[in-house]
Amino acid sequence: MRLLLGALLVWGFSVFGSDNLMNDGSFETPAVTGRTPSTKGGIPGNTGSERQWISLEVRNSGSNSGSDGRIVAGLTNEIARSGTQSFFVQFDHVASLHHEVVLTSNFIPVRSGSNYEVVIWGRTDARDLVNPEGRSAYLKLEVDYFADDANQSVGEPRYAVQPLPGSKEHQAFFKPDSWNFFRVKLAAPEGAALAQLIWTWETGPDEGEINGTMYFDDITMVKDLSIRPPKPLPSRPPQPVVSASPAASPAGSAVESPTPQQDYKANFSQ
Repeated sequence: MRLLLGALLVWGFSVFGSDNLMNDGSFETPAVTGRTPSTKGGIPGNTGSERQWISLEVRNSGSNSGSDGRIVAGLTNEIARSGTQSFFVQFDHVASLHHEVVLTSNFIPVRSGSNYEVVIWGRTDARDLVNPEGRSAYLKLEVDYFADDANQSVGEPRYAVQPLPGSKEHQAFFKPDSWNFFRVKLAAPEGAALAQLIWTWETGPDEGEINGTMYFDDITMVKDLSIRPPKPLPSRPPQPVVSASPAASPAGSAVESPTPQQDYKANFSQ
């Protein structure tokens, strides 16, 4: 699977030419009318040679009769945080684990040793609320790193998990009346030239069923400027050696110039 992905073209613009490294994190292509599942053409980035998203897989486990429900995903123009479209995930009375949606990005140029921040915005559907007391569900992010040929993985993958619509022990994280964001901070490992984001929405192993719809929009990946190197210590030009006057010190002695440590403390106190 990874070897096949490595054969795809890396969409071409400089990491440092734009704040947001994502080409279509707002899910504007292809244009759809109404709620359009993946089976009807609602596959993000399914147009153009420099597409942001290269794979959308919807996997439903359980019996063939559909008694365990199903998970559906795709694009919609019903609601959007920005632009006109968003990505939707619908839990349709899912009553077993291993129902999942997997959305994989194209390769994103990164710089080894640099810090990044990935953000996704989400909200629940006020008309089709996700039941917080039923089976659990999770949003997961896996970030894989590769060398510049996209076939050789480097470093360790980065993982992050967010319960949907939030932890059962706390107030819902994603709500029906506003957009909220899930944020992950990253550090590109040594030798990394490319990163790939794998987003997964999946049901958990507990009892019960989950039902409801959620929307996601505006996935961004930017250099994290909040992590900065420490500022250099204050400095001052070297001070000349001052000769002692006979009244101030014994004959033949001199007042020494400050040591580096003394000089630093003097600067700090000014």
